[in-house]
Amino acid sequence: MRFLYDILGIIFIPVFSFFSKKKGYSVDLKERLVFQKPKIKNPVWFHCASVGELNVAKPLIKEVLKEKPVLITVFSPRGKSYAKKLFPEAEVRAIPFDISFLIKRFLKKYCPEVLILVEGEFWYNLITQTKSFSKIVSVNTRISPKSFKKYMKYSFFYRKIFDSIDLFLVRSEQDISFLKKLVKDKKKIVLCGDLKLVSSIPEKEVFLKTNGKPIIVAGSTHFPEESILFSVLKKIKKDYPDISLVIAPRHLERVKDISLTAEKFGFSYSFRSQTDSINTDIYIVDTLGELSGLYKYAKVVFVGGTFVPIGGHNILEPALLNKPVIIGKFFEKIKNMYSFLHKKGAVVAVSSEEELESWIRKALEGDFKPKIDLTKEQEKVLSCYTEKIKHLWRGNEPDKACKTVLYR
Repeated sequence: MRFLYDILGIIFIPVFSFFSKKKGYSVDLKERLVFQKPKIKNPVWFHCASVGELNVAKPLIKEVLKEKPVLITVFSPRGKSYAKKLFPEAEVRAIPFDISFLIKRFLKKYCPEVLILVEGEFWYNLITQTKSFSKIVSVNTRISPKSFKKYMKYSFFYRKIFDSIDLFLVRSEQDISFLKKLVKDKKKIVLCGDLKLVSSIPEKEVFLKTNGKPIIVAGSTHFPEESILFSVLKKIKKDYPDISLVIAPRHLERVKDISLTAEKFGFSYSFRSQTDSINTDIYIVDTLGELSGLYKYAKVVFVGGTFVPIGGHNILEPALLNKPVIIGKFFEKIKNMYSFLHKKGAVVAVSSEEELESWIRKALEGDFKPKIDLTKEQEKVLSCYTEKIKHLWRGNEPDKACKTVLYR
């Protein structure tokens, strides 16, 4: 099976190279074929697919860097450049192609103390070859219903991968229920909670002059969610004439359409790129990377992709700022996080425009306000991950393991 898998991996090289060049990305062939010289030895090795996984692992990588050298590998070219900016003190490399002799060559060069896989990175050679060299832990393990069906259908292939992993530090009970059907040794599965609870803390300071206005912030909106929000705002303005709505669309190319819709409702509007002071009914965010920093100015937050069948976006960022969060009924992508935060009184799902108006009014009147501090939850989650990982590298002898495999 390994031989056939390696043949497919070799065929994949020119295909990957073609599409990477077509998109204008560097192929990083020297690194993917493992001709690079290592800068560090015996690191704690993190493997992340791309930007999303790097953001999830960020607090964990920062903790490990306090004690150990860190090697970060990424699959996507965009992820590699992002990792270098995020962690200049770590060594960042493109992951080798998943071909057995390339993975083995990579392992001999670095001799990692432990391999940490972030979320769903279950590559056959990466895991089964590393098993001979060092411990392997999967963090914030995520098994979607769709992935679970695939893993079960091809269990003859995936069981060896899952059984080669020494420890699964899992984000939710649902993931555990799936993993228990895939992993032989159930003791390897530990519930630590969602690392996003720690990694979603907004770090960027964003200035906004509200001029004393009560503010509703609507983040990551899709068509036609703006129309629904404008309709609700029209009604609420009868009792709160100074209230303003900050709209941050998921896709910036929709900014012009949103301004035209605001005109149809008779609202005045302004753009973030033109002013940092709110003097209009609608304030349209036409800039990138500022939404998380704008949440702190809100009296209440609506998170989009939930009144339309998108599945929802990040509700943690506003919740971690202790803001009341409202979403629509389509939240299957964030179901686990919704369940966790709903129990804490931090978020509510509504199914109609009337319900949305009602809950916004409750928030403005102080009747819907989270009374929880997530700081303790964050400390608990991060401590669970860091302590379990440290336990894995303590007493490990990576150089000895490398030499053992090298001279077989």
